[in-house]
Amino acid sequence: MASLTAKELNQLSEETGLSKLAIQDWHRRFYHECPSGSFPKERYLQLYRSFYPRAKNPDAYAQMFFTTFDEDRDQALNFREFLRIVGITQGNDDKSKLEVAYKAYNRNHADTNLLRRHLLTAVQAIMDLIEDETSDENKRQTIVEWVMKSLNFDEKLEITKKDFLRRCRDNTNLADFLAFSSVPKPNCPDGDLRGKEKYKIAVQTGNESKKFPGMNANVYLIIHGEQAESETIHLQSSHTHKDLFEQGHTDIFTEFLPNLGEIQRVTLWHTGDKNQGWYVEDVLITNETLNQTTHFPVQRWLDEDEYDKLTKIELIPNQAPGYNQ
Repeated sequence: MASLTAKELNQLSEETGLSKLAIQDWHRRFYHECPSGSFPKERYLQLYRSFYPRAKNPDAYAQMFFTTFDEDRDQALNFREFLRIVGITQGNDDKSKLEVAYKAYNRNHADTNLLRRHLLTAVQAIMDLIEDETSDENKRQTIVEWVMKSLNFDEKLEITKKDFLRRCRDNTNLADFLAFSSVPKPNCPDGDLRGKEKYKIAVQTGNESKKFPGMNANVYLIIHGEQAESETIHLQSSHTHKDLFEQGHTDIFTEFLPNLGEIQRVTLWHTGDKNQGWYVEDVLITNETLNQTTHFPVQRWLDEDEYDKLTKIELIPNQAPGYNQ
């Protein structure tokens, strides 16, 4: 595996909005799992089957987007093509998620009008992804009719890209339903997501400006649950910001972990030296599978040169740790 050159890193960062550190990590993980440099179509489909194990039929949705991202039509994703998926799903540019969805729903045509019959096929594919065999058919039909009416397809047979984006922009629920948002991870072998749950980790950097506007060192945490604890998690691919842990920002990360049970504490640390102090306001961890959120107030510096000089701390729910005397 050849390392990425500085020029390639700059180009990929410009194209995807990801940080260079995140790109290098994805590159390492991608080639670890795909030494040939190709992520085959069948594996992509299999990951969706694993990601949505109860889905009625995940293949139609996965196939639709695979075709869109497989720009060289070789039935596999190279690293650049795969990274584009990561950039879109982990970025905060909602327009990009809708633009790629429009292209996928429109049989890989980015600028021609989207026909009613093509959108209907796409909506059926979305429903097959999020529903199982026991789903209510009347409810399904109600949702389909709502989408078509929201895009004015009850009166028209096609829609322009501009009108599609405008109507989604004006209707958050519609945008959430139609936008492309799922990303299979290359470091997950086939079936690896079975039995795992989706955790959202939100880290808020405070507005304190004693010395540093943000923090550029590596940040890690371990989640300790009643039933199990996570491996060390490197927080490096934020959904909300390209530059991590800047003053006043909240960075959001997604991890797929075994069921940890009730979260009891978190170990949080960074690897910076005395020139890398970091004021953390709080950490929120949500098990999105169970819709359970645990709040860890922090409200302190992790700074090798100030206060108690700690850069690694233990957090418990609903209680700020303070400083050691």
